[in-house]
Amino acid sequence: MNINSVTLRIAGVKENSSVLSVLEQRSEILQLTENSHDAVLHPHDVGGISYALRAVIATRISAIHEDELQSHYLKLLEDSDESLDMVGIFCDPHILPNAETNDWLRTIINHVDLLTHSPQMATKASIDELKNAGVAEADIVRITQLVGFVNYQVRLIQGIRLLVNKSNKENK
Repeated sequence: MNINSVTLRIAGVKENSSVLSVLEQRSEILQLTENSHDAVLHPHDVGGISYALRAVIATRISAIHEDELQSHYLKLLEDSDESLDMVGIFCDPHILPNAETNDWLRTIINHVDLLTHSPQMATKASIDELKNAGVAEADIVRITQLVGFVNYQVRLIQGIRLLVNKSNKENK
């Protein structure tokens, strides 16, 4: 198992730890998680959702959860060669789109927040808003996959951290 995977690194799992031994029993799930990370953040076909915007969305979601994972996604954003224009400010979940934000970006950011805070409130009308703002159907799928993955990843890391913290307390 790759101890340097994003999930294990951010969760604080150490090499030769009892937590790593337990997680090795679920190595396939952790590998699939890493593969999903790569697929949603660095796909071959980005469609209309650039690598930078993907990193902004992932950073925003992890910041909403107040998770250290946001530093990983900020690094991806910094490493991107793309111009950020107005997009980068939306890494901060306290900054909301306003009238000066173009409809396309404003609708995407609002949808990301909706799916992260209250996914049960997402309806056909939510999808229609995205379409009306000019977001292509394939990009709606891409955004939804990204939001779903990052929210899953945050929860997985939080769960693994609980194991790490419990193990650390037991070993003192």
